[in-house]
Amino acid sequence: MGRCHETNTVSSSGRQVMEGKTAQALWEDYRFLTKEMMKFLLQQDMELFNNLMSQRERLQTIIELTVDDGFKVSPQGNSLLSEIQKVNQDITDNMQLVLNRSKRHHQISEAYSAASTTVVSQMNWKR
Repeated sequence: MGRCHETNTVSSSGRQVMEGKTAQALWEDYRFLTKEMMKFLLQQDMELFNNLMSQRERLQTIIELTVDDGFKVSPQGNSLLSEIQKVNQDITDNMQLVLNRSKRHHQISEAYSAASTTVVSQMNWKR
């Protein structure tokens, strides 16, 4: 995907740290993972979505351990973080739709199950 290879080492706290990555590069990776999460959520590939979410959580830990060097307050940093926030909101909105759809399917399934049980017991009663 055109991404350069990073070297991972384990810090004294036992966490993996990406050597040679600036705060900007880490935030760009974070944006990439966030966009990929949205893509696979829309494709309803929840296994890959969850895998990407785990990767992003690990990256967030690395970002918290990295010196910011002023990137987040720069115009480019503000723009990138705003973009990430927008995609995060889209993910939240779509997850809510998935949850509502799932609840609706469950309610319909329960209604059919109850109706068919009633019909079967009435048929058995009439015999």
